[in-house]
Amino acid sequence: MVSDWNAHAEKSDLAKLVRVLRPNEYEKWLQSATPRLPETIRLNPLRKDHGWTVKRLLEMGATPITWYTGSGGAYSLPWEKGRCPDNKIREQIQSLHATGRITQQEAASMMPVQALDVQPGHRVLDLCAAPGSKSTQIAESLHGKGLLVASEPNPGRVNNLVSNIHRTGHLNVVVAKHDGRHFPRVAKPGFDRVLVDVPCTGTGTTRKNTDVWTKWNLHSGRGMHKLQVDILKKGALLLRPGGKMVYSTCSIDPIENEAVVASILKQFPWLELISINTSDMFPDLRTRNGYTDWPLLDGDGEISEPKRNTNQDFQPPLNSEIKDSLVNCIRVWSDENDGSGFFLAVFGQTDCDHDCARATRTIPRTPGHIPKPISAPKLGNNELRKASEEEIEYLNADWDIDLNELTLWRRGPFVHVSSSEITEWMWASKRTTAKFCEYPGEHWHPVRVAQAGQPAWKLRKGRSRLLSKGLYGIGGRVSMHRHQISKELLIRLLDGEEPGKSTIIDDFPSFENERDGGVLLEVIVEGEIESCPAWIAGKLSLMMPDAEKFVLKWRLGCT
Repeated sequence: MVSDWNAHAEKSDLAKLVRVLRPNEYEKWLQSATPRLPETIRLNPLRKDHGWTVKRLLEMGATPITWYTGSGGAYSLPWEKGRCPDNKIREQIQSLHATGRITQQEAASMMPVQALDVQPGHRVLDLCAAPGSKSTQIAESLHGKGLLVASEPNPGRVNNLVSNIHRTGHLNVVVAKHDGRHFPRVAKPGFDRVLVDVPCTGTGTTRKNTDVWTKWNLHSGRGMHKLQVDILKKGALLLRPGGKMVYSTCSIDPIENEAVVASILKQFPWLELISINTSDMFPDLRTRNGYTDWPLLDGDGEISEPKRNTNQDFQPPLNSEIKDSLVNCIRVWSDENDGSGFFLAVFGQTDCDHDCARATRTIPRTPGHIPKPISAPKLGNNELRKASEEEIEYLNADWDIDLNELTLWRRGPFVHVSSSEITEWMWASKRTTAKFCEYPGEHWHPVRVAQAGQPAWKLRKGRSRLLSKGLYGIGGRVSMHRHQISKELLIRLLDGEEPGKSTIIDDFPSFENERDGGVLLEVIVEGEIESCPAWIAGKLSLMMPDAEKFVLKWRLGCT
C-alpha cells in the first residue's frame, strides 16, 4: 500500500518526462496528478425524461461542465470517482447509467467527439470503439439521422461495446468486429467523420490508473507508436474528401501524439491539421498547443542524441511545414482543468479532386473494364441477417408496426430493428475490392457485423415479446396490444405482483380479448406516456430490467 502518492510518483519515469516537457511547472503538475478524479457524467438528450434527470442530478449537487457543448449536457458530481458516500444516491446513479439516461465518463474523454463536429446525417466511423462511451456520444450527436459504425477487435470488449449500445437504445449504430488497422472497404463515398481514439500508454490517466506510475517507462511510447500510426492510416483512407478525422490519446508523451500526427502528415499530403479556435470549441477549458519540438530521453531520463538506428518518426519532423502545423494539435493537462491529461488533433481531407475516400476507389487495369462480380460468403447461423418477408408479415400482423425508414433483422429467436440508412449503405450497396472485383449487395461482407440497431422482439413458440432494449426505438411505432393502466396497478407490478388476468378485466376491459403473449402497458407519468413491456397469459407480469423498474418507481415517488 502506497502511503505517500506524491513521493511514489516523483520517483517514476513519468515524472522524468514531465520534468523535461514542463521544467518550470513540474511541481504544479505533480500536485495535481495523484488525487482521484471527480465523478463526471454525460446526459442522453434523446430520452423524453431528460429534464427530469437533470433535476435529479442537480438535487444531488451536480454542477455543469461548462466547456461541454453537446446537446445533452455534462455534469460533475460532488464526490470522487467511484466513491459516492451515499448508498441511495449511488444506486440512483448506477440505475440512470444502466438505463441509458446518463453515461458515466471521464470529462476529458468527451473532448474528441466534441471536436469531431458530428452532424445529423453523417456517416461516422469509430475505429477503436470499446467500451463505447464515445460511440454513444457520437450516436447522440446524430439524433437518429445518419449512422455510426463502431469497431472493436477484442471479443470481450465487443460485448462491452454492444452492452453500451443496448442501454442507450440507438437504432442507427452498427457494431463491427475488426482490428482498426485492417478495417475493410466500404461503399462510396466513405465516411464523413472518423474517430481514431487509439490504444495508448495512458500517461494522462494517473488520477484513475495508478499503475501507470510503476509500469510506464521512457520507452513505452515507442512500443505503441507504430500501432497508432497504422490505425490512423486506415482511418485516413476511409475518410471522404471534405471530411474530418480526430486522432486522440489519453497520453502526454509526444511520441504517441505529435510524432504520430507528423508521420501521418508526411505520408498523406492530402491531409491537413485543422486549426481549432479552442475558446469556441471548448469554452472555459484551458488548453495548450501541440509541441513542435521534443527531446528523446534515454533510460535515465536524460536528453540523448538520436542514434543511427533510432526511428526518425520518433523525432520532431524535418519538414518545416509539417513541424509548424503541429501547434494546431490540442493538449490538456491535469493541473489546469481538474481532470486527466489528454491530446487530440483534427484532420481535414483535402483531396477534393475526387468525390470519395481513397479506400473506396478502384482503377481498372484496362480502361472501360467492368468489375468482376464475386460472391460473398454464406452467412453463418449466428450472424445477423435481414428478416424474411414471412417473418415481417408475421410480426406486422401481430403488432401492426410502422416500419417507415426502419429495417427488421433476425438472429436466432431475436428480431432486431435498425434505421434504413444502415440497410441502404452497409447491406444493400455493392462494394468493389482493390483487385477490381465487386461484391453484390444484400450482404454485410466484407464487414464483420456483430450488431445492428437494437434487439426488439423475442420469438418463442409462436409468440412474440417486445424487449426493453428496443422499446425506445420501436415502442411508439406499434399499434396493437397497447393497454392503458392506472398508476396504482403499475406500482403493484413494479413491487413484484403478478395479478391474474381475470382479476383486472373489470377495471381494464381491454385485456378481456387479449391473446397470450407480449403487451405494452401505458401509464401517464409526469404528463408523459410511459410504456412498459409486459407478458400476459394467466397472469400479468412486467418484463423490465431491475434498473428500469427502479427508475420508474423513482419517477413515481415510490423509492
